[in-house]
Amino acid sequence: MTTKDIVTERLIIRSTQEEDGPFCLSIWLDDEMGKYLSDPPREKADEAELNFAKGIEKQEGWYPFIAVSKENGDYIGTCSAVPGDDQKHWDLGYCVHKKYWRQGYAAEMIKALIDFGYKNGGRKFTADVARENAGSNAVLKKLGFYIEKEGTFQKRLTDIVYEQYTYRLDLEENFKS
Repeated sequence: MTTKDIVTERLIIRSTQEEDGPFCLSIWLDDEMGKYLSDPPREKADEAELNFAKGIEKQEGWYPFIAVSKENGDYIGTCSAVPGDDQKHWDLGYCVHKKYWRQGYAAEMIKALIDFGYKNGGRKFTADVARENAGSNAVLKKLGFYIEKEGTFQKRLTDIVYEQYTYRLDLEENFKS
């Protein structure tokens, strides 16, 4: 689903468009940047994976975003918000290009997604993270998320299985961003 741009201190977070597909895949299918994502490695990606962005502007049920630098227009990363049927539980996803790791962009994107979700009825936010992804675990803890449960996930089209945490953040009705 498309929506108005979300503007933060350093970013413009805008709805993903079909022409953003190559940038998204350059992160998600990369051996290093996409290591802890459920997306397959590039050599295992199938036609559906490679063409995920076809018609993305018309897809319903989720909000896929591209984060762009306000300063220079560089693509920083991707993120998404998926509201549950009740509109109160929202699942978040994010990935930052390695050129911008450890610069606070993941936290900035997540905060923006939480604010966006809250304004649209979200009160419970979750994010799944591979247990060994130290950077992402640290960001979510810093933002006040706690581990709700543990499990595993399999990288699509591979036999790679990661142990994961599902992080959760609950917001009160009077939350101020």
